[in-house]
Amino acid sequence: MKTLFKILLSVVVLLVLSGIGGYFYMKQKFAPPANQLTIAGLPATGLLHWTADTTAKPAVQHTALLVPVRLPNCARTFYLQFDTGVPYTVLYAHQIEVLRTHYTALSTALQASHDTVHNFRFGLGGAQVTMRRTTVLAQGRPELPADSLEPYIIGTLGTDVLDGRVLVLDYSRNQFTLAAQVPDSLARRTEFAPLAFTNRRLLLDAGLQGKTQQLLFDSGSSGNALITSQDTWKQMATPGAPARTTVANSWGKKLLVHKAPTAAQLRFGTTEVPLRTVTYIEGMNLMQQTLMRFSGLAGMLGNEPFAGRMLVLDVKGGRYGVLQP
Repeated sequence: MKTLFKILLSVVVLLVLSGIGGYFYMKQKFAPPANQLTIAGLPATGLLHWTADTTAKPAVQHTALLVPVRLPNCARTFYLQFDTGVPYTVLYAHQIEVLRTHYTALSTALQASHDTVHNFRFGLGGAQVTMRRTTVLAQGRPELPADSLEPYIIGTLGTDVLDGRVLVLDYSRNQFTLAAQVPDSLARRTEFAPLAFTNRRLLLDAGLQGKTQQLLFDSGSSGNALITSQDTWKQMATPGAPARTTVANSWGKKLLVHKAPTAAQLRFGTTEVPLRTVTYIEGMNLMQQTLMRFSGLAGMLGNEPFAGRMLVLDVKGGRYGVLQP
């Protein structure tokens, strides 16, 4: 009997240690590299741009959220996709080669060494951004649009731009403001709730299904209101309502996206927002699934819940708020 007890105790200890070890492994695995981004000239204000997918049925008007940027010695405006699901800014290799070919003034500045561009500089809403080291990903669009007004996306702007700062996303006016602190006039009329910036990921405390839960704000999930697990999706979906399944591309990987109507509400502080749809995704890799399990996140928020509203992300102060403009 004692031998059986010792065996069972050993198994329990091993499981506990494995869980603790798995937690610290996942924490280290998802920790981003040191922030390479610095900004001068805040506050900065600029316009938000959306890309649309008119080939989808029905058409999707908001597939990606873009911010315009200006490169030194180049008159053309380029764009970065603003994605708060990505903890650091990256450039796309094909676009970098296109720019070096078409704009000789950029050939030296955009020279990549070992998949890295050093001292990359760009203008963002009047501020000047410098990246000591910028990762270059082997992807992108290898041709420059003939129409200079057509958005040409050269990379992704990650949450490194938010570190220790404040971002106001005004979805009603398609405008953003990046600042060192929340303007007093805005702070006085904002009901704030807790925000965490763990591993440069925006984690918002919000009311969902009758309790406060932590949700990751992922502005790269533009066409979705809430992405959650299949079990939660089944609980929240309106009974008998038809679900819609589409194919999406995420960093070159094909995913099955299941979206269903829901009557659920989100609560941001004292602001109640109808969720309208809930989504779960097939095809996420094991690492992504494990991150969700170890983090305790209830799901990921896209841009849809904030449509027509203003989102104040006070990363510096560890708080956020949602209000009418």
